[in-house]
Amino acid sequence: MNVLSKLLRAPTIVLVMLVWSAGVLALPVALAPDRAADGQIDLTPYIALVEDPEGRLSVDDVRSRFEAGTVAPAAPSGVNLGLTRSAWWIGFSIPPQGSPKEAAQYLLELGFPTLDRVDYYAPGSQTPVRTGDLVPFAQRPVAHRNFVFVLEASGSEPALVLLRLESAGSLSVPLTLWTPAAFAQHSQVSYAGLAAYFGALLALLAYNLLLWTSIRERVYLDYVLFVTGLGVGLAGFNGLGNALVWSGWPWFANLAYPLGFALAAYGIAQFTRSFLSPKPVSARLDLALRASSAISVVTAIVLVGFSYPLGAKMMTVATVLATSLAVWTAVYCLVRKVHAARLYLLAWSLFLLFGIAFALRNHGLVPANFLTLHGLEFGSLLGMLLLSYALADRIQTERRDKEAAQAQALAARQANIEQLQRSERELEDRVVARTTELASANARLLQSERQQRELAQHDMLTGLANRALFSDRLQQALVIAQRERSRFALLYLDLDKFKPVNDTHGHAVGDLLLKEVAQRITHRVRESDTVARIGGDEFVFILRAIDTDQSVLHIAEAIRNTLNQPFLMDALTLQISCSIGAAIYPDDGNDELTLSRVADGAMYQAKNSGRDRVCLAQACENVKIG
Repeated sequence: MNVLSKLLRAPTIVLVMLVWSAGVLALPVALAPDRAADGQIDLTPYIALVEDPEGRLSVDDVRSRFEAGTVAPAAPSGVNLGLTRSAWWIGFSIPPQGSPKEAAQYLLELGFPTLDRVDYYAPGSQTPVRTGDLVPFAQRPVAHRNFVFVLEASGSEPALVLLRLESAGSLSVPLTLWTPAAFAQHSQVSYAGLAAYFGALLALLAYNLLLWTSIRERVYLDYVLFVTGLGVGLAGFNGLGNALVWSGWPWFANLAYPLGFALAAYGIAQFTRSFLSPKPVSARLDLALRASSAISVVTAIVLVGFSYPLGAKMMTVATVLATSLAVWTAVYCLVRKVHAARLYLLAWSLFLLFGIAFALRNHGLVPANFLTLHGLEFGSLLGMLLLSYALADRIQTERRDKEAAQAQALAARQANIEQLQRSERELEDRVVARTTELASANARLLQSERQQRELAQHDMLTGLANRALFSDRLQQALVIAQRERSRFALLYLDLDKFKPVNDTHGHAVGDLLLKEVAQRITHRVRESDTVARIGGDEFVFILRAIDTDQSVLHIAEAIRNTLNQPFLMDALTLQISCSIGAAIYPDDGNDELTLSRVADGAMYQAKNSGRDRVCLAQACENVKIG
């Protein structure tokens, strides 16, 4: 019996629940209060909705549904329908006003200026007042950035006010009822706040644009693109752009919000790449930012040329992707000790914090106050100020790095000058002996130029002429000898037993020995003769204006004998010898190549004949000339 009773009671319970649900749906819409202490009434608790998927319902159809109570109440957090293809009817009832003399005038504000089409039906009217961002701004019933309608109610019965809404973008319906005085004061404050915000935005934009025109660094242009896109998007979102800038371009008013944020997303990705330079630390992050930029460009193309609803969805994806990548890149670079990442991460953190607060306020999860109502503006302004400061800090950092690099360059230059001065001091005695014009400033300048030339033409170790200067002197000797019909000798000298010195005592001792050899050779030739070092232990001489072969032999033997004398190197006594080969112009040749080859061959003949000797070309055997 108990089981049967339960089975009989179950359908009854279901029936009661269905009747109760129908009763709830049929409840009349609550009347909006007739007065508010502060001159405004948030209509969210008092509005109801009717969805019109086909867009075919007439105003009479909708009024019938409101009278029958077959409408859906608004959510406590507000009417936010997202992206929808349906037309939506929004209605609310105002209480009776008594006699016409007592009737109050209100202003109805719809605070979402990106809606494409808004039809306002006054109580009992069959003819709508049409507006929207696709309608020229001049045709609005009240010249305001939001959609505002004059609501005059009278009579002894509650009056139903209807709005029909359609939009290709997001559909949100924040409705507020204002007294004229309160609305005027509210508009004045909101316009002043927005003017201050966009004034700061324009100042940042102009400042960084001027920096870009002056410095021509890509990072400033990317920042300008980001600020421009954000400014256009926000001006489209809050209706200020439509009211003050592009009021005569309804086509652009419809596109400004998503198109501006698509440009901002592109600027965010590019600015992150140029500011943080993530490629050296992560090529994948750089590639992801490039892809984000490409998505933003495609989004703009879709918005302008193809599909607004699709473009609006893509804009959301592009903005979230670019912002997320910017934060992740900043975190990654901060971990990798990139200096610029700190301020960059702080700027985007503030941006996201206020943006989240704004979104939570839209869903009723945080209280509505001045900060949460204007979270996007506060977050973006603080973020952009920090980013601008980060750019300024970047300039300072680059300036300090440049100064440090200049200081290092000056230090390196000073070190080079000191090295040159040390080399100059090694040659100072000979330079002073040959130069008598160092007394004046002009002479010092000429001497400096000469010293630079000397360094380029002399052997750094011994101070003798190097191969380049020797070749030049040999050419001069040929020209003079041909003009004066004189003779000169070319001698090649190679040290004997020098390699064992290096192997036994080291290259430092070998270098000291070469310097001493150079000095002994120099003391045995005339001032007009040329002595050069052309290899490790190989020297050449040009003996000008010789009289006979014997005079050449005399000088060569004197050099050989002086090099046979022991060399005292600190605690070491070194003994070496040399082999010398000589060629005489014009007897052994009349050009540089021939004379050099003959003298070199004579020197090798001296070595092959037992070393420590002098060999004239014509007196040597097996020497091929020509």
